[in-house]
Amino acid sequence: MNRPSVKSFSVLRHANARELLGVRIFGQAGDGLLQTALATFVLFSPQRESDPRKIALAFGILLLPYSVIGPFVGVFIDRWSRRTILIRANWLRIVTMVAIAIVITGHAANTLLAVLVLVSLGLNRFVQAALSASLPHVVDGDDLVPANALFPTLGTTAASLAAALGIATQNILANSDSVNAGLVILGSVFAGIASLIALRITPKDVLGPHLVESAMRDEFRNALSGLAAGFRYMLRSGRTLSSMVAVSFQRWAFGALTVHALLLSRNSWSVNNTADEAVLYFGLCAGAAALGAFTAAILSTFLLSDRSEKSTTAVAPHRQVHLIAAMAIATAVSVVVTFVGYQSGTLVAVCATAASLGFAGQLLKINADTTIQRTIDDAHRGRVFSIFDMMINVALVLGITTYALIAGIRDDVNVGTAYSVVLLSCSTGLSIFLLRKYRANN
Repeated sequence: MNRPSVKSFSVLRHANARELLGVRIFGQAGDGLLQTALATFVLFSPQRESDPRKIALAFGILLLPYSVIGPFVGVFIDRWSRRTILIRANWLRIVTMVAIAIVITGHAANTLLAVLVLVSLGLNRFVQAALSASLPHVVDGDDLVPANALFPTLGTTAASLAAALGIATQNILANSDSVNAGLVILGSVFAGIASLIALRITPKDVLGPHLVESAMRDEFRNALSGLAAGFRYMLRSGRTLSSMVAVSFQRWAFGALTVHALLLSRNSWSVNNTADEAVLYFGLCAGAAALGAFTAAILSTFLLSDRSEKSTTAVAPHRQVHLIAAMAIATAVSVVVTFVGYQSGTLVAVCATAASLGFAGQLLKINADTTIQRTIDDAHRGRVFSIFDMMINVALVLGITTYALIAGIRDDVNVGTAYSVVLLSCSTGLSIFLLRKYRANN
C-alpha cells in the first residue's frame, strides 16, 4: 500500500541525483530572493505608477530578450560538459547578483539594472535547461517521471520559500533599498552553494553529452543550424509538440492573470496603499500557485508509480496516460475556477484560482518534460528543452502584453478574464487530444 510513497523518493538513492537536486534547490532559492527584491524595488515601489503597460514593459525586459537568445543556448548544452555549465553559470550569477545589489543600493532603476537582471535570469534559465537535459543520466528509466515531478517542484518550492523569507524580512526590518540589496546578496550565496554542490557530481562527464564532441570552438557559427536541427527533432514527434503547445497556452493565460493579480494587490486589496501590503497579498497569490504545483507533483507520483514495472530505459507509455488524464481534468477545472475567481476579484477567490492554475500547469509541465526526455535523443535534447523554455517565456510575455493592451484600450475585467479563459480552453483541448492519442496507441 505504501509503494507510491517509496517510489516517489527512490530517485534519491543515487548520489548524483541528490547532488543535481541540491543544485536545483539552492539555485532556484537564490532566484526567488532575487525576484522578490526586484519585484519590491521595481513593481511595488510607491514612487512608481501601477500602469499595466509599464508593468508589461518591465516583464518584457526580463523575459523577451532571453526568449530570443535562449534557444541558441541549447546548442551549447548539447556540446559542452553540463557539469561545467552548472558550475560556471552559477559563478557568473554570483558576479551579476552582487552587481545588481550595488545598483539597488544606489536607488537606480535604470538600463544597467535591466541588463544585469537579464544576464542573471538568463544564466539561471541556462542552468535550468542543463538540469533538465542532465536528469536522464542520473536516474533509472522507471524513475524518470517521479523525478520530473519531484525535482522541479522542490525547486519551485525552494524559490517560493525563499520569496516568503524575503517578504518576511522586508516586513520585519523595513522595505528599503538596502534590505532588498541584502536579499540579493543572500541569493548570490545560494548560487555559490549550488556551484559547490555541482563540483561534487562525479565522474565529470556523467551528465553528458556523450554522443558528440564537447570541445567546439566554432560552435557559434553552427548555432543556427544546430537550432534548426532541434526544431526538426521536435516537429517529428507530434506528442512532443502538442505537449509543449499545451503548456504554452496555459502560460499565456497565466501571464495575463499574473498582471491582473499584481494590479489587484496594489490597487484593490491594499487598504493603506502601502508597498508592504501589496507585496504580502501578491505573495499569497504566488504561494497559492506554488502550493497547487506541489500538490500536483505529489499526486503525479501516486498516479505514475508501479513497482511491477522494471523498465530501465524509459517510462512505460501507458503509465503516462494516467498523468495526461489528470492533466486534462485539471485544465478543464482551471477554466471554470479562473472565470469565477477573477469575476469575483476577492483575495480568497484569486488565491484559489492561482492554486488551480499552479496545479494544472505543473501537470502539463511534467508531461511535456517527460515526453521530451522519452522521445528526443540526448544529442538534441538540450536544444529542444531550450526551445521549450523559449516558448514558455514568449507565452508569458504575450499574456502580459496582451493584457496590458486590453487594459489600455478598455478598462474591463471581463475582457481580460474572457480571453484568458479562451487560452486555458485551448490548453484543455490539447490535453484531451493527447489523452485520446495515448489511449489509442497504448
